[in-house]
Amino acid sequence: MPQGGSPETSSKIESFEIRVNEVLPSNGTHKVDYTTNFISTKVNHTITEMTLNLTSKTPRLYCLTLEVKDIADNVRQCRRFVLIDTTTFIETVPDQHIQFTSASPDTDFTWQTHHNDICISWKDHFFNKFYLDNQLFNGIEADPHGLIFGSYEQIDGELPVSGTPNVHGIVKYLVSLSLNDGPVIHENETSNLLNQTFCKSLSIKDGETYIFSIRPVDIVGNTYFESQTLFIDQSVPQIANIWLEKDGYDKLFVHDSTDLSNMQMTFDAFDQHSGLLKIHWRFGIADTSTELISEHLSVGMIKNVS
Repeated sequence: MPQGGSPETSSKIESFEIRVNEVLPSNGTHKVDYTTNFISTKVNHTITEMTLNLTSKTPRLYCLTLEVKDIADNVRQCRRFVLIDTTTFIETVPDQHIQFTSASPDTDFTWQTHHNDICISWKDHFFNKFYLDNQLFNGIEADPHGLIFGSYEQIDGELPVSGTPNVHGIVKYLVSLSLNDGPVIHENETSNLLNQTFCKSLSIKDGETYIFSIRPVDIVGNTYFESQTLFIDQSVPQIANIWLEKDGYDKLFVHDSTDLSNMQMTFDAFDQHSGLLKIHWRFGIADTSTELISEHLSVGMIKNVS
């Protein structure tokens, strides 16, 4: 009954009609196939609820159009979109790794050698294969008759007519972290879905270990869980007690060329947070800055902080 009207003069609702049509996938904006109705049901004004049995062996996007007709033969239409998917799941690409972009590439992105923000990236690592191959969420053409607009069109929700932002079917990423095998810190949704990155400002210290967990969620609620570990060490290795040694005597400095051939150089080297990977040494003539030998020595054991 319109504003200012009365029950006596209003024409009242006569019937409701539901029609279900498939949204045809394409590489661009999708069209609704109005030539074939999967369901077409008409009921009188006393029926205000309906159960629709929509099933499919493969994912399908449907358009539901509700048409309301009054006794005076006036008609209003609205439509909503429904995705049917009971088969797909999230997978990962082994060659597209999760990695800490703030960490050192020389350590395969596992050690961060500064105390700035920790940043992690999972570019194209997670995907739902069906939605990777079938771009169902690009957006849908407007009603061809121009009768459905404004709130009568699906302009919000998970499947708006304008399209659903997604990355290969994934609509959000949730990130959590823990410090030194401690409790998991609250899970946060990334602010920019398409970037597939997350940066966190933390008060980090040398010797700490962070575990970041990424949980993607796709359009139908499927999820996946994967973690990556980051070690923190900004401090440089320490070298101490460098001596020349001969016949059990150390701390030798002055000697002739004959003695030098029978001496050993000894030293202490360590890194309390990450351990040593290799020792690089050079031997030469100081007066002329001439390098005679340059080699490196691998360390047998690497200490990982856990």
